[in-house]
Amino acid sequence: MANLVLCLAFLFLAFGKVQCRFLRLNSSVLVSDGVSNVDQRSPILSLNGQLSSSAEACEHYYGFFPCANNIGGFLFQIVVYEYLLATGEKFLTKGSKQLFNIIGTGFFGDVFEILMVLPEMMVVLIAGLTENEEDAQSGVSVSVGVYAGSTVFCLTLQWGICVIFGRNSFKPESSTSQDSEHSTSRTSLMKEKLSLLTDSGVTTDNKTGYTAGIMLLSLIPFIIVQLSGIINTSSGNRIVVLIALIVSVSGLLAYFMYQILDPWIQERSLEYTKYENLLAGFLNHVQRHTQGRLVTNEGAPNVPVIRSLFAKVDRDGDQTVSISEVEALIADIKSGKMDVEKEYAIAEVVQPWIEERRNELVKIERLMSRILKHVQNQAFEADGLLTDDGSPNVDRIKSIFEEFDSNHNKLISQSELKEVIQNIRFGKVQLDHDLVAENVMKDFDEDGDQMISEQEFINGISKWIHKATNIANSKDSKNFIDEFDKIAWKEVDSLVYEKEENIGIIHKLLSRDCIISILQIILGAAIVSFLAEPLIYSILDLSTALGLPTFYISFVIIPFALKFKMAVSAIFPASQKSLKTASLTFSEIYGGVVMNNITGLSILLAIVYIKGLTWDYSVEVLVVLVVCAIIGLLAFFRSSYPLWTCILAFFLYPFSLLLVHFLRNFVGWE
Repeated sequence: MANLVLCLAFLFLAFGKVQCRFLRLNSSVLVSDGVSNVDQRSPILSLNGQLSSSAEACEHYYGFFPCANNIGGFLFQIVVYEYLLATGEKFLTKGSKQLFNIIGTGFFGDVFEILMVLPEMMVVLIAGLTENEEDAQSGVSVSVGVYAGSTVFCLTLQWGICVIFGRNSFKPESSTSQDSEHSTSRTSLMKEKLSLLTDSGVTTDNKTGYTAGIMLLSLIPFIIVQLSGIINTSSGNRIVVLIALIVSVSGLLAYFMYQILDPWIQERSLEYTKYENLLAGFLNHVQRHTQGRLVTNEGAPNVPVIRSLFAKVDRDGDQTVSISEVEALIADIKSGKMDVEKEYAIAEVVQPWIEERRNELVKIERLMSRILKHVQNQAFEADGLLTDDGSPNVDRIKSIFEEFDSNHNKLISQSELKEVIQNIRFGKVQLDHDLVAENVMKDFDEDGDQMISEQEFINGISKWIHKATNIANSKDSKNFIDEFDKIAWKEVDSLVYEKEENIGIIHKLLSRDCIISILQIILGAAIVSFLAEPLIYSILDLSTALGLPTFYISFVIIPFALKFKMAVSAIFPASQKSLKTASLTFSEIYGGVVMNNITGLSILLAIVYIKGLTWDYSVEVLVVLVVCAIIGLLAFFRSSYPLWTCILAFFLYPFSLLLVHFLRNFVGWE
């Protein structure tokens, strides 16, 4: 009964209306009745402001986000925001890549590159465009850590992981097996293991080195802005910041314009995106349609599961997979969660077979069918290659010889033959013109002097006219070559796929896939922009609670959330262990760093200059310069990355943090 009365009393007091004010020991009003000026004061009575301070320290962002006022709470907030931020980045990246696949290179390729760095841009803009100058300065400090951390993450952890998973032996297999036979002692085994650091690694093409060179050029505005650490006057610092801003923005515009005029970087990025999409779609499809894991617990391929998958793909049971069955497989993949471009997928899957068959294209039968067809098309107003009785037209063949003999010395050299062959279309495939000319020369050159005389030319053309009429079973002067060409090239033309280029941009933009991609981009950008401010202030609160500079936390946390998935997805193309996939993977890393460097510095310098903030981030800029210079010079001057380079890359990540700590705390460099 007593408890009930006490409970009712508390309820009565809770619902009752009372008026009060703050009572502080340092109040200027020493004597008061407690209710004076009640309408102008807070209806809370506190001692020494203890309750009000805790209430003010805990702020609900957007009115419903959880708040915290201790280290554990700040960490929990950051973990939740990081997960949601990674989800937004996932939508944004997926939509951007799909849109890039649909629209292609050019101006829209530049838009794609901006979208790929949009999460970092949103974080920086929201952090720096606050009205309070002090908050803006703190936001810029966080943003500097984000951009420096993103660049260092890509060139150290992601770069090193790709070297490990993409490594191949630099030695031929025969020499490797011979070395293993003689390695019996413990010392020899140790030397063999250490030799892996130099005898294995990743090989890239020349264009990868060119991309690394562009990455080095993107460091020019970083070098300029470092001069602000030498100049002590505020006006001098603003001038340096302005010059660096102009150079950075000019470099960004020049980079975009260069890719529009010569889109080879975008083409490689598009090919990497298509390959990554194809590989992910294929693996997801396999995982959904196989009973069991593709890899055993020991890490070896699960052969029974792979054979069962092959049996499903081989629908006619002939123990071979035809192109029609590959098309059916791609259609199944498209019906799943991944949207894979059919033409590219088929070309990649059957590429080894196509290359093998393409080597057969230089056989003289197929070459001569196209050469005869070319001659026939050039002579539509002249006499045909056959006379009325079905025999070769010698006079017409002689006139053709004179056309081929460009220097009129009564002989056709291999260079003259190559000039003619360069004007001949061999369907959808690209053949080596030198090899084609060499094979034709061998067939026509009877005396072996590497020259084709007029009589040798007549004999050679006549021989092939007879073969063409026999194979085509026709002596019609207008149709026999066309029939011969169809028979010779029928199987070959079915192997080559070419993407249709007549689809208008309006049709692409209105397609279902394009609309879904745009919606994913909008959703991802909304999530990132919605979470950027709470995450930044949680980092600032945690930094204050731990007594650490914000750089260390923002350097690690935000880049890890934004780049981790990208680093994992890069493992799959790199692990294919081919020159093509390795080159595309590392080119994508360098291209991403270029955009991250130029866009990041441009936005940061613009915020600092417009809002009149202080630029005192020379240490952070130095970290970016050191890491980019080491990896960039290594990639620019050599096309192969030995395995030991991954150790260097991994070392540079903690070294960057230690360098900042040393320069700030021991050297006193701000």
